[in-house]
Amino acid sequence: MKKIIYFLALSFSVLMFYACQKDFLQVPDTTGTVDINKVFSTKLNAEAELFDSYQKVLGFGNNNGGYAIQYSTLGSIAGERGRGWSWHPTYQIANGGVTANQTIFNYGTIYTTVRALLIVNENIDKVPDMDANAKAIVKAETKGLMAYIYMYGLKAYGGIPLVSKIYTASDDLKVPRATVEETVNFIVKLCDDAAATLPSTWPANQKGRLTKPAVLAIKAQTLMFAARPLFNSSTPYLSLGANNKLISYGTYNAQRWNDAITATNAALTEARSAGFEIINTAGATNVPNANALADYGTATSTPGNSEVILASQDESNEAARFRNLSGYWSDTKFNNQRNGLLGNFLPNYRKADGTEQDWPKIGDAAPRAATDYITRFGQMEPRFRADFAGPGIQAANNPNDAKWGFNDWGVHVNNYSGSNNFPNTNDYGQGVAWPTKFYYRAGGRLWYQFPIFRVSELYLNLAEAYNETGQTALALTNLNVVRNRGGLPSAVETDQVKLRAMIQREWAVEFYDENKRFFDIRHWRLPNLGSGMVGGDILEFQFQVTSASNHSLPSSLINYYMSKVYTAYWNDKMHLEPFPQSEVNKGAVVQNPGY
Repeated sequence: MKKIIYFLALSFSVLMFYACQKDFLQVPDTTGTVDINKVFSTKLNAEAELFDSYQKVLGFGNNNGGYAIQYSTLGSIAGERGRGWSWHPTYQIANGGVTANQTIFNYGTIYTTVRALLIVNENIDKVPDMDANAKAIVKAETKGLMAYIYMYGLKAYGGIPLVSKIYTASDDLKVPRATVEETVNFIVKLCDDAAATLPSTWPANQKGRLTKPAVLAIKAQTLMFAARPLFNSSTPYLSLGANNKLISYGTYNAQRWNDAITATNAALTEARSAGFEIINTAGATNVPNANALADYGTATSTPGNSEVILASQDESNEAARFRNLSGYWSDTKFNNQRNGLLGNFLPNYRKADGTEQDWPKIGDAAPRAATDYITRFGQMEPRFRADFAGPGIQAANNPNDAKWGFNDWGVHVNNYSGSNNFPNTNDYGQGVAWPTKFYYRAGGRLWYQFPIFRVSELYLNLAEAYNETGQTALALTNLNVVRNRGGLPSAVETDQVKLRAMIQREWAVEFYDENKRFFDIRHWRLPNLGSGMVGGDILEFQFQVTSASNHSLPSSLINYYMSKVYTAYWNDKMHLEPFPQSEVNKGAVVQNPGY
């Protein structure tokens, strides 16, 4: 049975009303004020409508609500995970289906949800059993939620239509796109307005609602994307002619990095004062964290932990299955394997001592013994061990649970013809490892609370922005907070270009499968997106196995090697998403270039 606990204290009666009324505020009111009066007749009813919008808005940070893809995460089209099975939308996108014009977002969800939030905002004063302070906080929440969903629109599309009032049937609904600058400023203003009223924390029975640290994190992320090369450039990624400012500022301005630093420092200060901090129980600074696996595992997996500033609290097993994250392997292991970690992404991870691991490569003369895989897997950094398991390996995130061991995997066999032309009878290869992230010490729990903002993001914001402004010492200080917590030694690199690459690598590892990389690599305008990062040759390990029924037993593994398994599609137009053609045909929006 589906279980959704959006706020931990939400009563059954609220859930029942929320289920019955959840579609009301998405439809223009053509019948007068009957429904409006009903919804805003009590605090209970009004908050139910607000909480419905929470689920839709924060779904844009997870894999339900705002995304048009299922059965995987954005990682499948960000070069982190495999493309999935042939019936998965991510498979079609990776293969260039319909020249990859398929949007990954439910564009309309932005505006139906914004409309719902505006109706709450404009009608909350009618509620008779709420005091003025409670009403002000609800208004602030609606503004913070609008800022969040508009931020996702900015990252995905560039400048988008900005709606700040409830439209009626007589209004012109063809709202044009705003420029990138106008969109950024609009989001920042919403955040500032919300932060002025929202509390820094909520009681335990209201945890999950927006706080001042959360909206300041939204502001910080917005300004980081404003400063990154996709928007902060005099030359857009593709020309849109007279409409270039819809996809770019049209100029480079170093002040945008300083604005991001100011916003991030404000968010970090507020977060820390509210009790949020990166989890490092070893306590020492500038040295590898001896408890890195447990601390990082807690930060990404434990509901309500002190590192997560904001989480999507949809605790449904269905959401977990859509992401192909299995609680126990026996539940969704078959699908989970198909979206395994790609060989292309694997080199981002280091060994526990901070040095590079020597994994097989395309062109090797011969396969390596399977025992080599097990040995090298055990040498990897703690975050890798927390995030993945593999054949012949007990999942380190649940070390004493047999259901997280190789005995329960029941691996599916494929017969890929690897590019090395090694013998492949009874070979299988579904990635180089299989995700276990979000399930540290979870046992049989299938649901999870997806972390939208963790404190570690703020430290990496600062590392990146300080490096771009030439403040190397501050960049290293903030980078090493995250590296050290992850169990790695401190970085000492001072060359700006090399340090930039190290910071980007840290973003990749720390936030694997947290839906950051899809946007990060596009907004960094990395030059190799089509050469094995998102598009191009996609690599996975192939394992040669015995004929035993359980191919994940160590005794069933013979050898392994790296193989090209498919070629993924990339086109520069994919730096931003396409608007729905129906909206373009109405003359409502200017389509992004290339579509």
